[in-house]
Amino acid sequence: MRVKLLTFRYSATLGGFDDTTLVDFTRDKEVIAFREHFYLVNEVPHLSCVVHYQDAVVPQAALDAARNIAPRAQQAQQPRFQRRDGAPDPCEGMSESERALFNHLREWRSKQARDDGVPPYLLLTNRQLVELVRRRPDSPTALGHIEGIGPGKVERYGTAILRCLHGHAPPAPPPEVVAAPAEPTTAEATP
Repeated sequence: MRVKLLTFRYSATLGGFDDTTLVDFTRDKEVIAFREHFYLVNEVPHLSCVVHYQDAVVPQAALDAARNIAPRAQQAQQPRFQRRDGAPDPCEGMSESERALFNHLREWRSKQARDDGVPPYLLLTNRQLVELVRRRPDSPTALGHIEGIGPGKVERYGTAILRCLHGHAPPAPPPEVVAAPAEPTTAEATP
């Protein structure tokens, strides 16, 4: 059994703790025990997690399938594009229209991140952008079903994301109809 300590600082931008590191760390591990400790440092909430784990025994084919990687025999036949930093092309397998939408979302993310003063990946990761392009959620509720997009992001950025995906803002819920009180009518008699 092995142990890993992860600490997260509260992010006002996200409205919570960004647990991406924890999710990525445990993806190929079997968690045996998990303990958390919440505390404040200079009035800023922090969360420390102690993860007791062991490496999961997973066949390579299952890991490749989970990562959407073609079997090794097919990989040799498929050309692979990589970015300058060595990471795989996130748009691999997308049509031209999907690539255009992905780039449109990236441009929005970059501008929004500059406005908010945070790194772009804190708003949405490339993996989340790919999911948005593939699923094309059409409502705030559907947007919240994408992994890593919680209520805080939906509330803060949902309308803008849906506008990027569909070219317009989602329809607003119908306003509540409240019956106006009837105004008294008086008829004046003229002599």
